[in-house]
Amino acid sequence: MPEEQAFAKFRIPGSHIFFASPSGLSVAFVNLKPLVPGHVLVTPRRVAPRLADLSEEEFDDLFCTVRVVQAMVERYYGAEASRLGIQDGPDAGQSVPHVHVHILPIPSQPVDSTL
Repeated sequence: MPEEQAFAKFRIPGSHIFFASPSGLSVAFVNLKPLVPGHVLVTPRRVAPRLADLSEEEFDDLFCTVRVVQAMVERYYGAEASRLGIQDGPDAGQSVPHVHVHILPIPSQPVDSTL
């Protein structure tokens, strides 16, 4: 089972993490307040408030992980598209000061939701 994950001031239990990158730099877990079924978050292990705070290795790993997790979630939910979102800083609507990417699988009849 993966280790617990810090998510800014929150703690994500290891049992909620369904994917960890091979490098261990990024993880994915189900959003606690999903907008649609399958709404997941991908985040770096290290707490970093903004994308600019990530090292090149962390940045690359985060987006490689997003690509893998997006494919997993789309396959699981039978979706052929996804909505991806990043709120990079408080003025962009970021509510948790830890870089994270939202992945929302979109069914063939899209759900009206906003990030």
